[in-house]
Amino acid sequence: MNPSEIIQVWGAGTTRTMRVHWLLHELDVPYETFPIMPRSGETREKSYLALNPKGKIPLLVHGQFVLSESLAILRYLRNKIPVLPHDSYQLSDEGKARYDEWISFILMELDATSLYVIRRHKDLHEIYGEAPVAVNAALEYFELMLASIGDETGLNNYAWGYIFSEVDILLTVTLDWARFSGIELQDKFLRYLDRMHSREAYRAAYKKNYG
Repeated sequence: MNPSEIIQVWGAGTTRTMRVHWLLHELDVPYETFPIMPRSGETREKSYLALNPKGKIPLLVHGQFVLSESLAILRYLRNKIPVLPHDSYQLSDEGKARYDEWISFILMELDATSLYVIRRHKDLHEIYGEAPVAVNAALEYFELMLASIGDETGLNNYAWGYIFSEVDILLTVTLDWARFSGIELQDKFLRYLDRMHSREAYRAAYKKNYG
C-alpha cells in the first residue's frame, strides 16, 4: 500500500460502518473519518453523490480508488494490507467455500431477510410503514436461522478457522444488532460476543463509530 495514499472512511453510526472501522483498527493503520450519518441529508449532498451515486454509507476512498458496500471494503482492505494472516484451513478449497457460505448466510439470512426487515418496519416505520406481520415473521426467521448454527462451527474460538477474520466482524456486528433489537441470544453466542468485545480494536472502533 502506498503510504502517501490516505485512507478515508465516509460514514459512522451504523452497523455497516462499524464493520469497516473495526477492521481498520485490527489492521492498525491510520485513516481519516468523515462521520456522515444516514438519512441526515448528508448522503444526498452533491459533493457526496459525486463520490457515491448510491448515496449510501460506508464508503472507502483510497487514493483514486473509491469503493462502496461494506463487505467489498473489508475484502479489499484485508487483501491490500496483509496484516491478518490466514491459517491453512482458511486457504484450503473447503475453507474458502465455507467462507462464502458464512458471508452469504450472515448478509442475506440474518441481515437482509431478517434484521433489516425489523429495522425498516419497526424502528423506521415512519419512513417505510408499519408492518407488524412482516416484523414478527422476520423475527421468527432470524431465530430459526440462528438456531441452525451448531456448536461445531467453532464459536468457542473464531467463526471461521482458527484465526480472527472479517467473518467474526460480520457475525459480531450482526449479533450486536440482534441484541439491540431485543432478541435474546443463547449463552454460546453471548460468550462469543464477550470475547469479541474484549478485543482492543473492537472497543476503539465502537468509540469511533458510535461516539
